[in-house]
Amino acid sequence: MNTSFLDIFGLSPKSKRVLLDIITHGVSSVAAISRRLNMPKSSVYDAISPLLDQSLVNEYSDNRGKTFGISEGEQLSRVHKEKMEEIQKAQASLLSFIGHHHADDSVAKPTIKFYAGNQGIKQAFRDMPWQKEYLETYMLWPTRDMIDIDEAFFKWHGTQRFKYGVYIYAVEKHADRKLQGDKKHEWLKNDSKSNLVSVRYLPKGVNCKMSFWLYGNKCLIASSGAEKIAFTVHSKEFCEMMKLLWQSLWNEAKP
Repeated sequence: MNTSFLDIFGLSPKSKRVLLDIITHGVSSVAAISRRLNMPKSSVYDAISPLLDQSLVNEYSDNRGKTFGISEGEQLSRVHKEKMEEIQKAQASLLSFIGHHHADDSVAKPTIKFYAGNQGIKQAFRDMPWQKEYLETYMLWPTRDMIDIDEAFFKWHGTQRFKYGVYIYAVEKHADRKLQGDKKHEWLKNDSKSNLVSVRYLPKGVNCKMSFWLYGNKCLIASSGAEKIAFTVHSKEFCEMMKLLWQSLWNEAKP
């Protein structure tokens, strides 16, 4: 039986066996549990202790001695929900602590990571998640070529930024103008208010298959051509240099 749904409680294998036995057979004495599981009574008592601590089972006493069981069908569900809420709160606290105490990682250890193929390119984008502290991002973006890799993925990835209010400044190819106004590609709309996007276009005839995306202290470079490669560079100084390149393209591009 797959008991992974119990992993959240951090129980030992013996405690899991005892809990499942109680769920299956109802209120039981230690002797009954011991007999059914072929487990020494001392081991049953040891296994029951963490179940009581976490309110997964209840202890009952009468003139016949102690028994253990679950008082109602919703008990485990309620305890499970409470444990999930505890974990979510702990995760939020951890992320908050990291956000306020982590050292600046932009220059201490610059890193480069390579990816290959369409799946690799998508993974590269996943590895540069949107963040609350960075509200602007800069791109050289051969739109049609990139979304041909997987339009649904890039639509999903792009719309995630609305959660953080991140604004895109994009330089695109002249040929990509025709995507504007296309109802099938409404999510690409060049609209600073509703879509948080400003687009400028390269001169007619200027072509490129490589794109780059600057976000915070990370730069993602990806090929939408035959090579289908990508790499990310996490380096403040590299991104500062690429920002100069992007700025020169932006200045020459036309709205």
